[in-house]
Amino acid sequence: MLIVALAGGIATGKSLIAQEIAKLPGVRSIDADKVAWETYRKSTETYRKLVARFGQEILSEDGEIDRKKLGALVFSDPEAREFVNATVHPAVQEALEKIAETQRAQGTKLLVIEAALVLESPHVRRDFFDYIILVSAPRDAQIHRLIARNKLSPAEALRRVEAQTPPGLLAPKADFVLDTSGTLEETLERARTLFQSLLARAG
Repeated sequence: MLIVALAGGIATGKSLIAQEIAKLPGVRSIDADKVAWETYRKSTETYRKLVARFGQEILSEDGEIDRKKLGALVFSDPEAREFVNATVHPAVQEALEKIAETQRAQGTKLLVIEAALVLESPHVRRDFFDYIILVSAPRDAQIHRLIARNKLSPAEALRRVEAQTPPGLLAPKADFVLDTSGTLEETLERARTLFQSLLARAG
């Protein structure tokens, strides 16, 4: 089994590609964000660390961590972002390794993990992944998608995009770069072509 990461900034098209690729036989797609949410559910050690650092204001009415409140902190404060990453990413890595064991036992050929920060986080094991694909889109496209998808103001969309590492700095660290600047069908066709070649390598 090959393990492939889909890295890249917000609103570049990672989820869209992951959903399309998951239709291929032998492929399983995992969203690392959803795995992360599980690592800081109430009663976990990660939950306790985040609440100790940021207080009750990051909690929703049911006592769980509110992802939107936590996200607002992460995008507005670099120190908060580093603390969250250093706390959550090792727990996510451990969970992904368990998922990979299960998928390997089930005969999965290609495990695709949508993991935005895999090229940037020092808390992720690079050797866990056989290949890392950087999903890249022009900044204007990211902003337009964020405004449409997340109902953000143009200023907030710009702030979120600018808070992230430019793709030009990440591309040299990736095994492949998947450009999503074209039409939807062009993007999906590029993705299918790339992943068919990776499936062939997986045997």
